Amino acid sequence: MITDLHLLVIHFPIALLSIAVLFDFLFYFTRRDDLIGASWWTMLFGVISCIAAVITGFVSDTLYEHLFSTWPIWENHGAVQIFSFVLFIILFYLKTYYIHFINQFQALYLFISGIFVLILFYGAHLGAILSGRV
Repeated sequence: MITDLHLLVIHFPIALLSIAVLFDFLFYFTRRDDLIGASWWTMLFGVISCIAAVITGFVSDTLYEHLFSTWPIWENHGAVQIFSFVLFIILFYLKTYYIHFINQFQALYLFISGIFVLILFYGAHLGAILSGRV
């Protein structure tokens, strides 16, 4: 069924975005320049895969119809994940066009990106609850 596609697609942004941040942490401790490139490319594909996850999520929502019915907003899987997606787009934009800023405030960048990953994981947890897997 087409709605099952969401369950297959969602693992890509979760894995790719969290691994991109892991590469940033590894760079911070090792100073290996190849990790910066790995982080950038992984985050690029993570952001691209978010587009597929959101589109298939809207298709799946035709069955659940929860996107605008769950309140408070921080308990709404779709809203939290779309918010997370926007956060990672901002992070990728900074990583691409303001690398000097990130280098200057690297510890702050790592802290913020770690928080973004936690938000992503929390939204994924809400999705697991919604699908009955928790």
